[in-house]
Amino acid sequence: MTPKKINNSTQTTKPNFPKTLLIAAGGTGGHISPGISIAEAWLKSGGKVLLATLQKNIDYPDIKRIAQHRDVSIVAYDAPRLPKNPLKIVDFIRRFYSSYKILSFAAKEEHANAVLGMGGYSTFPTIVYAFFHRKPVFLCEQNARWGIVTRFGKFFAKKVFLSFGTSKKLSSKFIVTGNPLRAMFSQVQPTKKQRKSAKKPLLFFLGGSQGATDINALYLRFLESPFASKYRALVAAGKNSADGIKAKSRKEDTVVPFIEDMPSAYKGADVVIARCGSGTLFEILWAQKPAFLLPYPFAAANHQRANADAIVGMLSAIVFDQRPFNVENAFTAFSHFLKNIPAQKTPRISPRAEDEIIRYIKEGF
Repeated sequence: MTPKKINNSTQTTKPNFPKTLLIAAGGTGGHISPGISIAEAWLKSGGKVLLATLQKNIDYPDIKRIAQHRDVSIVAYDAPRLPKNPLKIVDFIRRFYSSYKILSFAAKEEHANAVLGMGGYSTFPTIVYAFFHRKPVFLCEQNARWGIVTRFGKFFAKKVFLSFGTSKKLSSKFIVTGNPLRAMFSQVQPTKKQRKSAKKPLLFFLGGSQGATDINALYLRFLESPFASKYRALVAAGKNSADGIKAKSRKEDTVVPFIEDMPSAYKGADVVIARCGSGTLFEILWAQKPAFLLPYPFAAANHQRANADAIVGMLSAIVFDQRPFNVENAFTAFSHFLKNIPAQKTPRISPRAEDEIIRYIKEGF
């Protein structure tokens, strides 16, 4: 604690806000979106944010949006993954050191007071920075199966915030908060009950910003079915696939690369078809909509299946997880699901995770 002079006497005080929180959020939307949520809550509390991300993520919609805030600074670097090939270790060290130097300079310029890591390999330079500069470290683990950042960084972290509970006995350092949702979700209320409408029920095929090949294929197979005429569809097909999917779609369906207003999309949907990233699952829980879930089969440590298993008991949902993916079998399961949608579960939604996380971080200064 730095002594502060007051009236010619030396007194130890806790630092006053605004404080700058360095948030490392890069890689996929599953790491970025909850990081943006916490950044928004931190800004609302009167703090400032230095958002550290990867160069490839600089045009991610949520990052572009929050970058417009006057109290947000962005630093981007080319952090490397840990290579499996030992011949690439020299390049790894070079890129890691370059990322660390870029981050250190930005953190010094912005007077970063603490580090919050959202997981993924982009977080490692910030943990190293915090260690050498004696900054408090906090971690968010989005997935039911912990990633390498949490397994390694837990030894240095003051608190580790978990989206999913665990059967293991953990120390008080670990706090189950749920997954943070972006501020846009706090500005509207989820639909309490499904309202009858003159319009056909809307199926929301949610492939995310990058799209999902299996979900796009399921939509196209759905179009061939006789009962497709009973439904409308909204398809988030991904920027690389949207044009091709749209060319094969019906006039009454909406096919887009990416959806900015997710709360409205969820509220308008009758059924959601989606992957099992933590952020998506907690958004579906917020929306209280039936869901047909397809875990991404190549997720590290099969964490998407673990996420689905951890939360499916709270949702009106089924999990289709056939590997390799077979679109005919998926369509058969999906058709059965639409005809026999499970009863809506009583939602067990905890207080806003981002507000709880902010409270613990402030206490950690």
